[in-house]
Amino acid sequence: HRASRGVRVRQSRAPRRPSRGDVASPTRASASDGDARRNATASVALKEWAAVVAALKSGEQTVLFRKGGLRDGGGKSKGFNLKSGRFALFPTNYHPPNKDAADVLARPEASRRAPDMRRGESVPLRVAGEVTGAWTTYDPCVLDALGEHHVWSRETLASRLNWKPEAPIAIVEVRAFVVDDDDDVVSLPPDVDLYGGCASWVDLPEPVALGTPALSDAAFEARAEALRNALEAVEHEPLEWE
Repeated sequence: HRASRGVRVRQSRAPRRPSRGDVASPTRASASDGDARRNATASVALKEWAAVVAALKSGEQTVLFRKGGLRDGGGKSKGFNLKSGRFALFPTNYHPPNKDAADVLARPEASRRAPDMRRGESVPLRVAGEVTGAWTTYDPCVLDALGEHHVWSRETLASRLNWKPEAPIAIVEVRAFVVDDDDDVVSLPPDVDLYGGCASWVDLPEPVALGTPALSDAAFEARAEALRNALEAVEHEPLEWE
């Protein structure tokens, strides 16, 4: 397991503002880290909205906000299960009622459409992620504190925070990797029974290589430090992952 401390929820106390020591510093990448990543693969995929996958791929976004899918189990109080520290990203479409991209995204130009298995379309997995930090929070300050770290409108992020209010929202820092070689891209067939539904994770029929980092080591480290600085304003707890 990563992260030495488990998740602790404090709902009855006044929020504690964490000190700088509470938020782990990003680790500096080494040459051996790069060699390990080139040989690393992911055996599971995490479903995420296509606009977020595109923002991760471009390096514009390095954080995910998750609450867990309807089919993830555990009841209303069950938070997001960070099943793996390495995963492919399975792009999905977001269909809020009576809303367009201008309502959903802080930057509507970031809108993307994912392949739809219900239309017989295969889903290529061109982006993978490696977790570099993870936390949970009930603190509504997260909406404004991390506003510079994602492409969603405040309203959309608030709706995700308010869904299943008994469960915390997970903040997952992800370093994205892009599979540039078409020969290395794994495509999932349009099997709705196997890959459809509101489950966060799916097992892959074959491993996915991590590919090339979306951001340089220096650029990602700068983003990681900025995220940790922003988290100092938020009541949060560390989240474990495999």
